[in-house]
Amino acid sequence: MRSAAGLPPPLLEVARGQGGLVSAAQCEEHGVLTSRRSRLVAAGTWKRPARGVYDTHERDATMHEFDQERWRTVWLALKSYPRSAAVGEIALMMHGAEGLPRRLTAEVALPGGTYARPRAGVRVRQVDLHGHAVKVLGRHAARAPLALVQAMRTLSRDSWVQCADSLLNKKVISAQDLVEVRALARRAGLVARLHWADLVDGRAESPLETEARLRCVDAGFPPDDLQREFRDGEGKFLGRADLVWHLGDGRWLIAEIDGGAFHSSDDQLGRDAVRQNDLLEGGRTIVLRFRSAHLRQPQGLTERIGRVLTRSGWQPGRALPT
Repeated sequence: MRSAAGLPPPLLEVARGQGGLVSAAQCEEHGVLTSRRSRLVAAGTWKRPARGVYDTHERDATMHEFDQERWRTVWLALKSYPRSAAVGEIALMMHGAEGLPRRLTAEVALPGGTYARPRAGVRVRQVDLHGHAVKVLGRHAARAPLALVQAMRTLSRDSWVQCADSLLNKKVISAQDLVEVRALARRAGLVARLHWADLVDGRAESPLETEARLRCVDAGFPPDDLQREFRDGEGKFLGRADLVWHLGDGRWLIAEIDGGAFHSSDDQLGRDAVRQNDLLEGGRTIVLRFRSAHLRQPQGLTERIGRVLTRSGWQPGRALPT
């Protein structure tokens, strides 16, 4: 797609931060008036996905394409309804939740729960957020606990738990907020999904770790511990393990979940190798490593872990050593 020469750089910078989208008001503020916007659209340089909203096709090169797509959905929804507040999935995106699907369900709420017809694929939910909205990135969004409950209707269990894990890990929500989530979900008639909140664990440091843990929970062998620190007899720090099972008699099974970006550099691979060698040196620890590709075939992950646990005589609920 061609870029338009002579457009104000500050406007293009704004667009890159909004998934490529700008509003008519932002264009006016930067001197790009109606006549020029019409010419840009007619030439195919820009598109107009909704009334008063323009897609400049500018993109943030530092951002993953999936995140660019998610942010485009967020800003398209909010700019299509200028007085709206984000709810559900797009509110979770604004709060910094990880684990959301690539294509978000776009939902907003208008002041007083006013109804409006869908526009540009955006649904208006008739919910009054008075007293239940906060300002994020200059726009209003449902409070994180309420947004989690709203997203229970549209997300899968796994995506929802990944989002809740990440918000708890980032301290956007607290354990007390999860109590509120349960109460709000019960009032919303989502009793069948209340158990999702029981699966939330803020120690998970990535959606991949959450996904791996859920696969193990479903297979009947939930980890005994997460992010457990290991030290040698002299107290030297050896590493922190993602998922851990205590096999008894000082023996451990560790499952490490490697995100591609984090473990891709030679330096990081070297540090991982040293850390793993230190853990294995005593001969009492089994370390299994899994990457995102393994989670696309979850039976391979659970069968491998399950074989080790069965062979090693693992028992659930065994007291963990300090």
